[in-house]
Amino acid sequence: MANILYGVNGEGAGHSTRAREVLSHLVAEGHTVHVASFDRGFRNLSQQFDVTEIYGFRIAYVNNRVRYKRTVARNLISIPQAARSVARLKELVDEWKTDLVITDFEPLCSHIGHKKKLPIISIDNQHLLTNAVVSYPRQYRRDAAAAKLVTRMMTPRADAYLVISFFPAPVKKRNTFLFPPLLRQEILDATPIQAEHVLVYVTSPAPALTELVTSVRGRFIAYGFGREGQEGNIVYKKPSLDGFFKGWRPRKPRGTRSATSSLASGTQRF
Repeated sequence: MANILYGVNGEGAGHSTRAREVLSHLVAEGHTVHVASFDRGFRNLSQQFDVTEIYGFRIAYVNNRVRYKRTVARNLISIPQAARSVARLKELVDEWKTDLVITDFEPLCSHIGHKKKLPIISIDNQHLLTNAVVSYPRQYRRDAAAAKLVTRMMTPRADAYLVISFFPAPVKKRNTFLFPPLLRQEILDATPIQAEHVLVYVTSPAPALTELVTSVRGRFIAYGFGREGQEGNIVYKKPSLDGFFKGWRPRKPRGTRSATSSLASGTQRF
């Protein structure tokens, strides 16, 4: 069995939600896993797993759109804080006798893996843009180029990239493998119902989106806007993993194979 360092990007809930499924599978298989994360990732995983809090590089958003120049500038300024986390992780990797690094778009663990000459596996959806053939409208070429640059900087030179994608795409790097989305068992076991509201989720407050939603006739439940309570036709809520299940009826699973099992089967190929 392996001693694994698992880095999880803490922005939003997507990375930690996905990582929880993989972590649960690894632990069930008998591996020893130490997690490193920050912010939402630290809070979402620390009750179930051994999690070390680290400094997190963050994406800069304006009106729910990524601003890449701001992202690079903000993270360059924060290098001293990141360096302290790197020094701590180096000590822990030796203490844990780590055999393998897995990273979900978390760069510090990737950096440690290279320094310690450990094998590195990347699991995320972002590398679809850099490691597969994806088409997009010409007017978004500049945005795509910036997104590719940031993606390459986050987890460079991994031994294997397990890329999550909603759609098939030709892979252009030999160490890249595509998988369908990793879903929580609660999602697989849930039945959606038709209700009278629209669900809105953002990573950071988006005033322009708020203005647009306010102008639409209908009721909206919104997460990620940094506020609570009802304003007009919008009910604002705190980020919540369980909140999304409200109003869903559980159903008995019908032999559904979880995405985690699919991922585990796929990793045996290399």
